[in-house]
Amino acid sequence: MAAKQWRGKWVADFTLDGKRIRRVSPVQTKRGAEAYEAELRVGLSTSTASSGPSPRLSDFAVRWLTERVLVRNKPSSRVRKESILRVHLLPVLGSKRLDAITTHDLDAYTAEKQGSGLAPSTINGHLAVLSTLMKCAVEWGLLDAVPKMHKLTVPPPEFDWLRPAEAERLLTAARPEPKWSAMFTVALRAGLRRGELLALKWRDVDFDAPAVDVRRSVYRGRVGSTKGNRHRRVPLTADAVAALRRWRAQGGPRQGWVFPDAEGAVERCPQRVNEALARLLDAAGLRAVRVHDLRHSFASHLVLRSVSLRVIQRLLGHASITTTERYAHVADASLVAAIAALECESARDVRVSSTTKTRRRFRRHRLTPTRWGPRPARSATPDHTGRRRRSGGQCGCS
Repeated sequence: MAAKQWRGKWVADFTLDGKRIRRVSPVQTKRGAEAYEAELRVGLSTSTASSGPSPRLSDFAVRWLTERVLVRNKPSSRVRKESILRVHLLPVLGSKRLDAITTHDLDAYTAEKQGSGLAPSTINGHLAVLSTLMKCAVEWGLLDAVPKMHKLTVPPPEFDWLRPAEAERLLTAARPEPKWSAMFTVALRAGLRRGELLALKWRDVDFDAPAVDVRRSVYRGRVGSTKGNRHRRVPLTADAVAALRRWRAQGGPRQGWVFPDAEGAVERCPQRVNEALARLLDAAGLRAVRVHDLRHSFASHLVLRSVSLRVIQRLLGHASITTTERYAHVADASLVAAIAALECESARDVRVSSTTKTRRRFRRHRLTPTRWGPRPARSATPDHTGRRRRSGGQCGCS
């Protein structure tokens, strides 16, 4: 029996047919873990004997995409997972059975993709798709366990953003075009993604609050849920409200989509947005940035104004504060100012301490009058005790 404690819990840890099995025992005692291991050994041996060999990756991938991904994932996730399998994973590992894919195979795959020039984050994305696929195979009883995958270390992502003065220059250049003025003002002042901007409807805009409700997103012409299926409400600034009112009054639609195509339908060509932004940036004399960089600019401007990262996380709709922390470096100037203030405080403390010590030293060495008059001079001759006594005084012996 191999019942032991692992991370503070009793687990059944053993090897079966060359594969390591480690499961947390439902009964958290040593005997409970031993009994659970015996049950697992019998159950896994029976299932392996009855189910036969596991399917090849290429065969299971079709079933996984059809029965799991197509049903549960957004269109953007479906396209990404299908593309990763078709272009990268299946040409290398597609002929292998699921139970024959080992950690060594995955390390070799990682090394091959690194040699081809793919970024570490991209390779980690491939491994994440494969891990999700194999976990599904475990749930369906076609695989005993998922092999360990070693992901690569990813450096912090870099991004570009418009400084506040640059953002004002862009909005000034866009003002003659009400549609693009409204869209890019909302992007800079509310931090919406491109797909969320294209999926906005007038009923989502609350001019009284004022705020905008982000409920949906557009991806390749298909309207779906927002990233992570998280709805959020973002307050609007006065200039964003004014830009939306101006767009609505000067030819924009009164209902339906806020930023539709020429026929009034949802915009299915996001390239038009990219081209409009590139043209306005050139007119303003600014460098080229992406539409998504306007969202980065929104978050960076908030950081410059010392807004809490937790608040920024809610406004952006991030699932994890780790994603929001990428903007923390924007406040480097504030950190320098804080350290400078600390240095000033330390210098003041040093000056005060030095002055206090000087005063104490002066008080200790100078002659100060006593309560009953001047301090008498010490006698140069010692008394019979061997100690010097004050002149005119007695030794104190009785």
